[in-house]
Amino acid sequence: MNQPPKKGVVASPDEWLKHAGSDLRLALLGKNQDILPEQVCFHAPQAIEKSFKAVLLYNNIDFPFTHDLEELIDTMENEGVSLPSELEESGILTPYAVETRYPGYWGEISKTDVTEAIELAGKAVNWAKRQISGQG
Repeated sequence: MNQPPKKGVVASPDEWLKHAGSDLRLALLGKNQDILPEQVCFHAPQAIEKSFKAVLLYNNIDFPFTHDLEELIDTMENEGVSLPSELEESGILTPYAVETRYPGYWGEISKTDVTEAIELAGKAVNWAKRQISGQG
């Protein structure tokens, strides 16, 4: 596989949202299929992360290249981006972004955990879409 040339620009907010939406759809697919809950829950914080980064980019705010949702929330708060209260606890999903990627690193994930992760991801993607469309 050939590596693409490095770009100086970090994609557009719309491209970040497109990826966030794709992660959300993958999580939703897994909820009703024979897919491990760990893998479903991996995509939920990915959708949130990319949604947050889309909003930061839209607001011309540099963001850290991290999977840590708390760090992204802190960045938004420090830069004056108002996060809805329903997304303030998104950081609880951060462990899913790393630890669920491999076997043996996570305990049991319940159906309730899966549902809550997907719902939070959906709220983040929808919020980001509204922010970027100016309907904030």
